[in-house]
Amino acid sequence: MKDMKRTKKVIVYILAAILSFLIIPEILIRTLSGEALVSISTFASLGGLYSPLLALIIFFAVSSLLFGVLAVYVVSRIYRAVKRDKGNELRLG
Repeated sequence: MKDMKRTKKVIVYILAAILSFLIIPEILIRTLSGEALVSISTFASLGGLYSPLLALIIFFAVSSLLFGVLAVYVVSRIYRAVKRDKGNELRLG
């Protein structure tokens, strides 16, 4: 039973990471100006040490994956808190 919960949790984290990997860079590229993309690219390439375009792609990928995992973690904490509160209300009522 515990392995089943762990497997579901891993699947949720993987799906959230994949979705954020696909969606967040698309939104950032469409909303940021060219100057902002250049400044992020220069920062991510360590001042031109690496290819600026490659550094920008890697930066977007890593940041979106971290954001997806963080979002799942926060939502799961909120869900647990709400579920625990509803359980306490049922016991009291």
